[in-house]
Amino acid sequence: MPLTDDFVSPSSMRRQFCHDLDVYVCEDCATVQTQHDVSAREYYEDYQYSVAGSATAGRFMHLLADSVTRKYGTVAPRERKILEIGSGDGSQLLVFKELGCQVLGYEPSSVLKRLAEDRGIPTIQGLFDRSFVPQLPDEFRQVDVVLLSYTLDHLPHPREFLAAARTLLHPDRGILVVEVHDLEKIFQRQESCLFEHEHTIYLTAATAASLAASEGLTVIDYDPVPVKERRANSLIFVSAPEGSELTRRFAAAPATVSEDFADPDFLMRQADLLRRGIANLDEFVTRVTAAGKTIAGYGAGGRGVMTMAAMQSAVKLRYVADKRFGQVSLVAPKSGVRVVGLPTLKESPVDEILVFSFGYMKEIQADLAAFGYRPCQFHSLPDVVAGRSA
Repeated sequence: MPLTDDFVSPSSMRRQFCHDLDVYVCEDCATVQTQHDVSAREYYEDYQYSVAGSATAGRFMHLLADSVTRKYGTVAPRERKILEIGSGDGSQLLVFKELGCQVLGYEPSSVLKRLAEDRGIPTIQGLFDRSFVPQLPDEFRQVDVVLLSYTLDHLPHPREFLAAARTLLHPDRGILVVEVHDLEKIFQRQESCLFEHEHTIYLTAATAASLAASEGLTVIDYDPVPVKERRANSLIFVSAPEGSELTRRFAAAPATVSEDFADPDFLMRQADLLRRGIANLDEFVTRVTAAGKTIAGYGAGGRGVMTMAAMQSAVKLRYVADKRFGQVSLVAPKSGVRVVGLPTLKESPVDEILVFSFGYMKEIQADLAAFGYRPCQFHSLPDVVAGRSA
């Protein structure tokens, strides 16, 4: 499998990164994880993925910031210090700043760091390692919130990070807010695309709690933002230092590890279902094209890239469209599917659209209605992998 954001020119397909992706489960703690560590520093240096143009993502960010400052806040927003790891272009921190909080980002991509600073979000460029804490300015050596959105599961050493974050949190009012992909939902939706080289761990609510507890943190909540307002596969957990004021205010959130998740036979059955989902995708695309129709993908994020890389029929997609791409000559890694901006859907229309980024379905349909596309032309990834799409 390739790296999810490693788009290449058509002429450089042979030089791209590809490596087997093996997934393991720890027999002691039931945490599902990869063991092949990819050197990511150079990769993230030019990382450009952003959801800043999405109204769905923007609404989520406002709900999260409001919940964090209101539900768990014990001091006025202007007294709260927010540190985001993997802060991207600063979109989430900008919302906190508008609420009056003091903010600081920590981001490995030089491209996204510049975008964040252009928006007035102070950002340190770096990929987490042991030198993380000494890089922080003195005023951010103790903070009220450490926030990671789809970042903890990218870190090569998540426990090492949690130990560092624990030292940064205010002992009474500090919280760690983490959003990761939910392994239970991955299995329920057959989302094989979320197994990536960039992801080092895959958590359930229960394994998240045990991982946090291993570094002196108690999970106090799993629901700072309602599930219906989140983006597709999302597990959010909020933890606080053991014995803090917040752990006394909020009872520890209950979560139990299903015995199934430590059962190799159960996990191998899930692997078979994931493979069946890819087969359903291939059958769907083949059926559509055999009927003389044209089909394109929508969403060149990780879901789209990794799904197409696993498919045999990806070559039958006319292209994959994405709002964040303009007139560039790039192809998706491994699959070689051409990546285009939204205008191509108008200039070179297709009969059917396979939506990889299904968490934004309503927004996508609204955007493309202006080009004449109707709801019946859109097919959601989970529906197709489950064999539910006609």
